[in-house]
Amino acid sequence: MKKELFCNLKVYKEICKASCILLIFNTYCFASIEDPRQAEMEKTIFMAAGSQDRTLRIGLIDCILYCMKSNSEILIKRIEPKLKEDDVKVAQSDFEPTFNADFTLQDTTEISTSTLQGANKFNSQDVNINAGVSGKLVTGTGYNVEFLNQRYKSDSTYQIFNPYYVAEPKITITQPLFKGFGVLVNKADIMIARNDQLVSEKNFKDTVMDSISKAKSAYYNYTFSLEKYSIDKLSLQRANDLLEINKARYQKGLISSVDLLETEAAAAEREKALLSSEASLKRAEDDLKLITNLVDDPEVWNAKIELIDKPELRQEDVDLFKSLQDAFMYRPDYQAASVDLRNRDIKIIVAKNALLPTVDLTGSLGLNGLGKDYQGAVEKVNSNYPDWGVGLKFSLPWGTGDRAKYDQKKLEKTQALLSFKRLEQNIILDVRDKVRLAKTQYRQVEAARISREKENQNYEAQKERYAAGQVSTHDILDYQDRLAQSELDYFKALVDYNVALINLDKSQGLTLVKNNIKIEE
Repeated sequence: MKKELFCNLKVYKEICKASCILLIFNTYCFASIEDPRQAEMEKTIFMAAGSQDRTLRIGLIDCILYCMKSNSEILIKRIEPKLKEDDVKVAQSDFEPTFNADFTLQDTTEISTSTLQGANKFNSQDVNINAGVSGKLVTGTGYNVEFLNQRYKSDSTYQIFNPYYVAEPKITITQPLFKGFGVLVNKADIMIARNDQLVSEKNFKDTVMDSISKAKSAYYNYTFSLEKYSIDKLSLQRANDLLEINKARYQKGLISSVDLLETEAAAAEREKALLSSEASLKRAEDDLKLITNLVDDPEVWNAKIELIDKPELRQEDVDLFKSLQDAFMYRPDYQAASVDLRNRDIKIIVAKNALLPTVDLTGSLGLNGLGKDYQGAVEKVNSNYPDWGVGLKFSLPWGTGDRAKYDQKKLEKTQALLSFKRLEQNIILDVRDKVRLAKTQYRQVEAARISREKENQNYEAQKERYAAGQVSTHDILDYQDRLAQSELDYFKALVDYNVALINLDKSQGLTLVKNNIKIEE
């Protein structure tokens, strides 16, 4: 029993935008360990589907959807922006505050160094409990806000409170004045990480465009294989019809045995051509199944594919200047290269800043409180008992490592600029080539169409002449071959024109736009 699986083209066109987005961008997942029982079940389904006679009817939109659904290259590239997103979070963590806490207990017994201590042996117990928050601002300013607490007890006879308690809120600020100063220098890692994430998104977009272009090209190549098979089949039918006519004419003595033999040889040759076309058709079908991932579907991996859409001759306004504008605006590789140049500039600024000496201004301010218990110490915390200090830290490395790194970053920028210029040149040449090819292929279609019409008219006229005995068997067979070739040339030109438009869209970076596909994060 033949089972037909039909993809409704009209419905797909209605939901094209939403479906494409969902299928492309909700397929991001992590691989999981496969259940052996599930694998065995899928194997059974594969085997069962292989023994059934099924037909899957798909159009161009269906082809794109299947391609996006579980494309391994897309899934791999889709993970990359997620990894880069985590790099951004890691870079941002440099400015996240850190909570710090510590507890120390020290018990000391030593020989008395003063008679005031009251004994030959002196014992003290020192307990410290501190907590605070530290971090760094985008200007490079370091801060540490802490609350210091101490309990001290000893054998000293001159200690007023025994034990005594100390409470001190304190803030310490460190401000770089040269090396490490500035918002750009301190946020460089974040900016670079964000740019890297943007580059990975552009690379992902390029992979999606490439997959769509391959899927559409495979679809049109399969249409050509189908048409070639159909033309070869019709050519064989013409030869067989002529063979039947010649057999009857041979019986009547109207043609020689040589004419009959030539007709039989032509029919046999066209039978071979049909078998070759059938093999090519199967290979093209398998290629389409592979690019659309149908080969992984246990239900349809062995189904016969029937195509809904046929190649069309739609003249597009192909302008070189406009195409170049679109390429420099939309091509993901060009956009990624532009972002990379911005990263190079940031790295140069950071490397240049590293050449400066370290001059850090430090300042701290605290308020002391002392009491015979902790509550009393806290109550004593006020401006009457300040604890403040300022300082300056200076360091200057003697080595040349930082200078070498700075020179290296400048050379890398120069290298990247040269590559960027080469990319621009390649884009110009690529777009110009694709524009020329699209225009040429359009003219090829028109020329092939006229040739097909004339060959068809000529063949019909020669058939009448053959019936009247004015044309030889050899000639009529030649006219049949010329007609079949003209039919094949026309369809080949039509397919090549559509593929040329696909490649032109990709060279301009318009593949997603032309296919109504949007990338959603």
